Amino acid sequence: MRHHDKVVWSEGMFLRAQHFQQQDRYFERLLRQRVEGLRPFSWGLRELSLDAGLLALGKVAVDRCSGVFEDGSPFNIPDDHVAPTPINLPVGTTDTIVYLCVPVQQRGAPEVQVGAYFKGSARFTAAESEVADAINGASGQARIRTAALNLSLQLQNEDRSGFHSLGLARIAEVAADRRVRLDPAYIPPFMDTAASPTLSGFLTEVMAMLHHRGEALAPLVTGTSSRGVAEIADFLLLQLINRAEPLLKHFRDLSGVHPEQLYARFVELAGELSTFTSPRKRPEDYAVYRHDDLEHVFATVMIALRQSLSAVVEQAVVNIPLQDRKYGIRAGVIPDKTLLTSATFVLVVRASMPEEQIRRALPALIKIGPVEQIRELVNVQLPGIRVQPLAVVPRQIPYQSSAVYFELEPNSPTWKSMASSGGIAVHLSGEFPDVSMELWAVRRK
Repeated sequence: MRHHDKVVWSEGMFLRAQHFQQQDRYFERLLRQRVEGLRPFSWGLRELSLDAGLLALGKVAVDRCSGVFEDGSPFNIPDDHVAPTPINLPVGTTDTIVYLCVPVQQRGAPEVQVGAYFKGSARFTAAESEVADAINGASGQARIRTAALNLSLQLQNEDRSGFHSLGLARIAEVAADRRVRLDPAYIPPFMDTAASPTLSGFLTEVMAMLHHRGEALAPLVTGTSSRGVAEIADFLLLQLINRAEPLLKHFRDLSGVHPEQLYARFVELAGELSTFTSPRKRPEDYAVYRHDDLEHVFATVMIALRQSLSAVVEQAVVNIPLQDRKYGIRAGVIPDKTLLTSATFVLVVRASMPEEQIRRALPALIKIGPVEQIRELVNVQLPGIRVQPLAVVPRQIPYQSSAVYFELEPNSPTWKSMASSGGIAVHLSGEFPDVSMELWAVRRK
C-alpha cells in the first residue's frame, strides 16, 4: 500500500485508529497536491517578528511568525502554534542563518510525541485540552488529546536533514556583550513582498527611479515641433517607463504579491532598459529564481536596474531655445559646453519669403556670437560666427517645409569665446517678414 492511498469504507468493517490516520494522510495529500500547482513557490513566510529584547541578551526567539513549510504544512505563531524554544547564541557567532524547523513526515515512524515541545524527530506534540461541544456549548465539554506541529529553531551549522526548514534571519555577529546583530541584507523566503522590508524597499526604489526618469523625459517628447527621428529613442523609453510605473504602483498597493512575481517584472524591465543603456543592447544573464536565496536573486537585477535608470542617455540632438531680447537679439543657453567641440550647430530659419532668397541673403545679415559680445559685433560690424547653407537637412532634426538650414562654422574666430560665455546670441538685420529661428546641436558620432 502506498502511504497516501484512500481508505475503502465498507459496512461491518472493524474500525481501528489506523483507518482514521490513513484518511488524514489521504486528505492532507489531496489538498496539498490540489493547491500546490496554483502558484509556484507556494511556501514561505507570511509574517515574521523576532523578539528584540532577547536579541540584546544573546538569544533568538520568535514573537510572531506565520507561513507554510515546503511540504505544505501551515503554521501560525502564536495564534495556532506555541513559539519554539529560544536558542542561545555563543559570543563570536557570525554569518549564520537561523531556521524555523519541523520534522519531515516519515513512513512507519511515530508522528506524535506526548509531552512538552521538544527538539526531536516526531512531527507533532500532543497535549490534552478541554473542548466544548459545538451543539451544547460549555455544558458539553470533553477532555481530548490534540496535536500541533513540533516547531524548533536551529542554526545553519546543525544537521537539518530530517527537517523542513525556513530561514528566518542571518546572524551578522554576536558581540562581546552578547548583543545579537542581524544582517539586514538577508531576505527570508517570504510569500508576500509587502511582508519583507527589503523587498518593499526595492519596489519603492525602482518606482522612484522610474518616476524621476519619466519626469525628465516627458518634456523632451511633449511638443510635436521638437520631436524628430532622434527623439524616437526618448519616446520609446518614456513609453516603457509609463507602462512599468503604474504596474509597480499596483504591486505596492496590493497585498499578496509573491516575490517571484516581482522578480519577473524586474527582469522584464531590466531587459527592456538594456536596449537603451547597454553597449551591447542585450540583457545580462540574471540569476535563476530561487525562493530560498532571495538575497542573491534580487541582487543582480537590482544592480542592472540602478545602472540603467541612473545612466545618462546621451541625446543625439539638443534643441537650444532662442528667447527674444531687446533690439532684435535672440539668446539661448547651451546646456552642455562639451557640445561646442562634439556637435554640429544648425540654425533653422523660416520667413514669409522664398527659400532661395533666405539662403542667399541671410549669411551676410546675421550676427552670431557670445551674448556678452553680440552688441559689439552688431555695432562695429564684426563678422562673428559665420554660417553656410546646408544642401541636406540633418536627419536628426525634424524636417520643416519652407525652412532653410544653416550650419554654424566652428572655425570662426569668435567660436572660441563661446566656451567661457553664458550663452549664444543671434541678431538678424534686414527685412525677413514673420521670421522664426531654431538652434540645434547635432552630436557627431
